[in-house]
Amino acid sequence: MIPTHRFFAALLAVGGLAGLAIAAGGLRSPETPDASAAIATLPATAAQQARSLPPLLPVDEYTATGMTAAEAIEAHETATEGPEQPIPFNHRFHVQEIGMQCAYCHGGTEASPIAAIPALDLCMGCHRIVGAQLDPILDLKGYWDRGEPVPWERVYKLADFVQFPHDAHIRNDLECSECHGAVEDMDRVSKAESLGMGWCLACHMEEGAESDYATDRLLAQQFPAPATPAGRQSVGLYPRAIDSAYGASRGPIDCTACHY
Repeated sequence: MIPTHRFFAALLAVGGLAGLAIAAGGLRSPETPDASAAIATLPATAAQQARSLPPLLPVDEYTATGMTAAEAIEAHETATEGPEQPIPFNHRFHVQEIGMQCAYCHGGTEASPIAAIPALDLCMGCHRIVGAQLDPILDLKGYWDRGEPVPWERVYKLADFVQFPHDAHIRNDLECSECHGAVEDMDRVSKAESLGMGWCLACHMEEGAESDYATDRLLAQQFPAPATPAGRQSVGLYPRAIDSAYGASRGPIDCTACHY
């Protein structure tokens, strides 16, 4: 996903032509064939996979409030929620004032089991020019010059024995805000949800919808269960009482769904 046109205009105005050229690669020209025509040229298996993919995350647009970079830095530093960060990166400023999208920095999350933290190269792609004389950007450049990663403080950390594949959840049309809250309104990112076991199960236990790309309901339809001993779940290792809604719920609720 690419930033909005306001962000492109800002890059162009400050001479960030390299960033513009890279981002512009995703823009369609009048000669570019549409997606359906491109899919038609793929081999059968690849075409089927392409059609099964969900659409790209929608581009959200916001009305800029006129916040300046200095105000954004101060708002981050004086925020009372969320961990202090080594660089006062204000998400509200970057999203609402500049028009950046989540996937511009956290690219690939829709196709990866883990969330992507942007590399310093991506930050410096803009900030070698934009705001280059601001103190936080000079600190950022210091990490860049020393070849060191920015030691960001994690906001969310699941236990090592819990698996949360981001790609699977995005394919089910979950919005980022359902787990992370309204990050576009945060001067400093804070934890919006507990991400505890009960909180996750409450969502998984919801009834599967026709629009879902992958649910227990659909898996049960695609892979009929073989005969099993009485009292055991048709697919899985646990007594049926643990997963009594197998084949009907939005997501799997047996233990191995998250603990594997």
